Amino acid sequence: MSDFSNINPDTLVLIVSFLSVLLSQNLSTDELNVLGNVFTQIGASLLTKAAQQTSLESKEELKNQIADMEQQLKKLKRQLC
Repeated sequence: MSDFSNINPDTLVLIVSFLSVLLSQNLSTDELNVLGNVFTQIGASLLTKAAQQTSLESKEELKNQIADMEQQLKKLKRQLC
């Protein structure tokens, strides 16, 4: 999956469009609606997971920055005393 991040955006659009044409052949309108909704839900779930991961990573990074600052503050206090 990590290879997707290296694909040219135009190429990715073409690949996805080609896949959608292949998948949609011989499907009724109702089947297309269901399949489209399934993929939409999968996309929404992936975006929700990515947003939560980003949020948790940001919080962890902030905690690490605070810990580093506290260590620097302790070091500065020792130097002053």
